[in-house]
Amino acid sequence: MHCLSFWVYKLENANRRLRYYLTPHPGLDAFYWQQQGGGKVYVLSPSLPLAQAEALCMELQRASGNPRRESQLLKQAWQAVGQAVAISDQPVEPITNWQGQVEAAHLHRALAGRILLLSEVEQAVAAARLFLSYPLPDLLHYLYLEGKVQCRPAVAHEPKRHCLRCGSDDLQPTTCLECGTSQVWSCQTCGFMGQARSCTPLYACAGLSQAQPRQAPLNLPSPLTAAQQTAAQELQQFLRQQRHKTCLFWAVCGAGKTEAALPAVQQVLAAGGRVLWACPRRDLVTELAPRLQAALPEIEMAALHGQVRERYTQVPLVIATTHQALRLFAAFDLVILDEVDAFPYADNPVLELAVLRALRPDGKLIYLTATPSAQLLQQVQRGQMEQVLLPLRWHGHPPPEPAIHILRLPRAEQEPWPVPKLLDRLLTDSLERDLCQVLIYVPSVQLAEQVGRGLQHHYAQQGMPDWVEYIHAADGQRDVKRARFFAGEFPILVTTTLLERGITLPRVNVFVLYADRSQIFSEAVLMQIAGRAGRAADYPQGQVYFLAERRSREMVVARRRIQSLNRAARQIAATVQKEEK
Repeated sequence: MHCLSFWVYKLENANRRLRYYLTPHPGLDAFYWQQQGGGKVYVLSPSLPLAQAEALCMELQRASGNPRRESQLLKQAWQAVGQAVAISDQPVEPITNWQGQVEAAHLHRALAGRILLLSEVEQAVAAARLFLSYPLPDLLHYLYLEGKVQCRPAVAHEPKRHCLRCGSDDLQPTTCLECGTSQVWSCQTCGFMGQARSCTPLYACAGLSQAQPRQAPLNLPSPLTAAQQTAAQELQQFLRQQRHKTCLFWAVCGAGKTEAALPAVQQVLAAGGRVLWACPRRDLVTELAPRLQAALPEIEMAALHGQVRERYTQVPLVIATTHQALRLFAAFDLVILDEVDAFPYADNPVLELAVLRALRPDGKLIYLTATPSAQLLQQVQRGQMEQVLLPLRWHGHPPPEPAIHILRLPRAEQEPWPVPKLLDRLLTDSLERDLCQVLIYVPSVQLAEQVGRGLQHHYAQQGMPDWVEYIHAADGQRDVKRARFFAGEFPILVTTTLLERGITLPRVNVFVLYADRSQIFSEAVLMQIAGRAGRAADYPQGQVYFLAERRSREMVVARRRIQSLNRAARQIAATVQKEEK
């Protein structure tokens, strides 16, 4: 059973000082306090679901010294389970011959740095191949008494009713089929990880101290540019200073921010620390894992996401999705949060809690992004976090600045979708003058199909029927079409924001149609899309066009941000040139 009943007891020491505690096994507590030099255990309550027992314990602690209030609270607790008050005036007898300390120590090492339900603790024990002769709840409670493990209800009643695993207050009253309790609360937000209920214990164990220096040579695929070196040094300086715990690493798309962040990672690892590289999406984990392993070949690493069988271990470097961080606790000296602006992390308080909770109390957090939110920028402006800026791409050129064109665009339902003359001219320039492929972004699946078919019809009339394809998330052939486009088999691909991130093409111009649809094309999305152009050294001037019926705030701010970064890039380039002279 993964639910446990708890009793509330008072501990009376030689000075007759009272403290209130919880226990699933009163005799074990009596044994523990006896070993600590004395103290008598008096059980006060009936056995209760954990959240109710914890709430009662907190109330009694607050009422300490007020016998009338204490008596009232205990009477209510007994009445709630339909029993008359039955508090013994005899202390609990300690259990005898308990020798689980060694097994508890092994369990502590297996749980270090994790926050788990009892069912997940059982899985962790099996994965660690621990063979326990004492009941697992007793060993966990012994660690709790030693202060090595925290034990709380997965859904707490105090100070307000909420899930302690994910922080959500989206709770549903239910009857627990395991323990039979009729009034329990179940979290609706993190249920995909196993049911968090108010009758289920949640165990949190901070990571073990690993201060032994280790060999961590850094093997980068190519030397850092001058701008990357400057950013890397500033990140390392952030790790050394005590003023701020968080840092915004703002790097333009294609700047090589991963490589620039690696010297900071190496610094922590070489000092004996642990690093979590957290990513919003599984595909980013699978892409980055081999790159990080190649850059740090002597460091043991684990890659964690929902589709992999690899288990969490106490390795120095972990790369994981932000969802996996929901099971991590006070384990890492440095957390790097990649693509902080991306779904599903952005504006998700559950994942934000998970990432922050994975840090040690004195750990550092670096946010990596090309498109920081207004909230992050405000924190920088208020002096609440550090900022490191990398406005130059790896090839030394700034990102292209978008050109904004205002025109009347066809309605989505027009069939075939008529190609506006301005779009036709700009496409011709891209294909014939710039010798580029073209990515065209649209705000909806319907428009991807309508615009795609319209362009196919347009070029078929000119004898080029195979020049255009279109994709979206519901397209079963999207991966095939994407691979063909990347192989250069056709020049024009119409897409939704499906290809907003993570793609690099040698020669590509970028178009955003209906760019004023701000519910889809936010400032951050427009900056990410614009960042697809100009990433290659042989065509750094790639063109970006925003085509819309009006000039939206998001379009203007996105272009203004890019222009501001480019001014900073020119200043950095000028400084580097002076130093080289």
